[in-house]
Amino acid sequence: MTDFLLYAAVVFLFLVSVLVVLIILMQRPSANAGMGSALGGGAAESVFGGESANVLTKMTTTLTVILFVLSFGLYLGFVARENKGPKALAPAPAVTAPVKPEPVKATPAAPAAPVTNSVSTPAAPVKSEPVPVAPAAPGAKQ
Repeated sequence: MTDFLLYAAVVFLFLVSVLVVLIILMQRPSANAGMGSALGGGAAESVFGGESANVLTKMTTTLTVILFVLSFGLYLGFVARENKGPKALAPAPAVTAPVKPEPVKATPAAPAAPVTNSVSTPAAPVKSEPVPVAPAAPGAKQ
């Protein structure tokens, strides 16, 4: 649910930023200058009346404050979402008793070879037999 709220706030932030850009472009410093004249001439005056400069200034201020507060809130929301580590105010995890290891069953060892004090006889020499070699194929060079 928090992911839905975060992404819905991102869409709302986008809409607020577009509105801020359009409100700023509608303001004009003089009668024939600025984007206000390109966007319909006196459209702002016909909508807001003779006090259009005050209304546009108030809307710009309000939308800019909303933009910054929403941006900072989204920053905190996404940082909190990514930070899954332990928190300072989170309760400590419950302490459990240590697990006792299971006792190891003793198995009887294999009987050792009896130790004798007799002199061992030397091993008989190993006779090596010649390895037979296959005859070469006819016509092969040697």
